[in-house]
Amino acid sequence: MERPPGIDRARSVARGQRGSVDRDGERAVRVFVVGEVRVYCDGLAHLLSAQPTVQVVGIAAPTRESMQQIASAGPDVVLLDSMTARRGDTVRLISATSSKSHVIAFAVREEEAEVLACAQAGVAGYIACDASSDELAAILRSAGSGEPACSPRLAAILFRQVATLARDHDIPQLPLLTPRQREILELIDSGLMNKEIARALSIELTTVKNHVHHILEKLGVTHRAAAAAKVRKLGH
Repeated sequence: MERPPGIDRARSVARGQRGSVDRDGERAVRVFVVGEVRVYCDGLAHLLSAQPTVQVVGIAAPTRESMQQIASAGPDVVLLDSMTARRGDTVRLISATSSKSHVIAFAVREEEAEVLACAQAGVAGYIACDASSDELAAILRSAGSGEPACSPRLAAILFRQVATLARDHDIPQLPLLTPRQREILELIDSGLMNKEIARALSIELTTVKNHVHHILEKLGVTHRAAAAAKVRKLGH
């Protein structure tokens, strides 16, 4: 069966440039391009081959069969189209078969949902849709050196998400409580005492006291005022 011309060009580039260095004497970053659209990947590989700091070592579709090609080529960076990267399975396969390669998602829209989907899939960096060839080469060099590999705007999205996760981790979560316990905690926050809560909910006073005890225990506080303060902090 006839091989796609892109593979032959990439192999030719790899044979001619293996171990090549740029004008500053540094080894060129070795890149393998993976994507759903062949003509797009061929064009990207051709563009990258014109960069003295980049060495294209292969082109392939995101299939299980292509994982062996990537492992054999041993690239520093695998460029993976954003649509495939968001699914995650290909990223995991690449990481499993070529553990030293950094997976970079390309053609990423600078939208929070897309950036975070790629991050959750396990990519090591991002190249935005509107990146120039020089920006692309610079990001690849950073990725090949194990440095952060994305634009400032994409980095800002990631930092915001990290900050959100940190806040969520630090704040005790009310879902630890049962629905009845959350109901009683809200009544405590409203200023009701145990007898008033029992009347309001038509339950026994001893039942209320048991619930209050478990609420304080779960929230890690010793008195009702502290429990009420936590419910206010969470905005409930």
